[in-house]
Amino acid sequence: MMEPAARLAAELAGLADRDEYLGAASEMLMKLFPSDHVVYNILDARSPSARVLSFPEYEDGNLSEAFLSVCDDHPIILSYLGDTTPGLWAPRRLSDLVTDLALYRTRTYRVLLRPYGVNRKLALMTADPSSGVGSAWGMNRFDWDYTDRELELAQHIQPMLRLLEAAFPAGGPGGRPRNRAEDFSLTPREQQVLDLLGKGLSGISIGWLLGISPRTVAKHLENAYAKLGCTNRLDALRLLDGRWRATYFCVFSSRFPRGYKGHGAAAVRASSGARAAGRAPRASST
Repeated sequence: MMEPAARLAAELAGLADRDEYLGAASEMLMKLFPSDHVVYNILDARSPSARVLSFPEYEDGNLSEAFLSVCDDHPIILSYLGDTTPGLWAPRRLSDLVTDLALYRTRTYRVLLRPYGVNRKLALMTADPSSGVGSAWGMNRFDWDYTDRELELAQHIQPMLRLLEAAFPAGGPGGRPRNRAEDFSLTPREQQVLDLLGKGLSGISIGWLLGISPRTVAKHLENAYAKLGCTNRLDALRLLDGRWRATYFCVFSSRFPRGYKGHGAAAVRASSGARAAGRAPRASST
């Protein structure tokens, strides 16, 4: 069951920017969960504001506005608000939360789902909304529900999607300085490890994404540091990409989810505290 997640991680880990990540992730999710549409949502409860991206794109351009208008009525969002489980919410299937009859009576269905031909949904949260901003992937279908096996697969790949969300955060630095890795004769793998390190990932998380052991990650870093003539990651990042990347690492590494224990474990420690290993991670909706 973890093979699709490992393949997804391998394909997404080396992407250059957030737009590439979102496009590639949507394509892979469409392959893993054949759907009419895959959507990516960001909900900022502080503004309040919302942004919804659909793949393929819906013809109507008011999707974000429609989503924001039903946040107080959406069955999946309401189920999250009533969930006191610590850690990241588990993936949700709309049909597990509301009957068809009850769904068709909601404002969410009239305003958001029916206009876009949706009555079946599977949602995976990728960013903890405790700060006021949450993000999620959602898969949409009509009259063809997601199976228990697809729900289980969603539980397996959710930690990896959250990992990538941290690596490609919304509102990150704009222009990216020239990468000087070639000037120091770094190998492609050493460049890849340093690139992920600069995006805030820990050695354990990098190993999980690339399918290598933490010891191998450490060896790549040791070789890279020797070539760069430095002894720590911050100096290495400053040498390669300038000060913004080192600062970016400092900010995000302190809140990056840790606790992965190999491909079979879905243990994620959120900033609020450690979650017990083996418990299903938490998820978000559109």
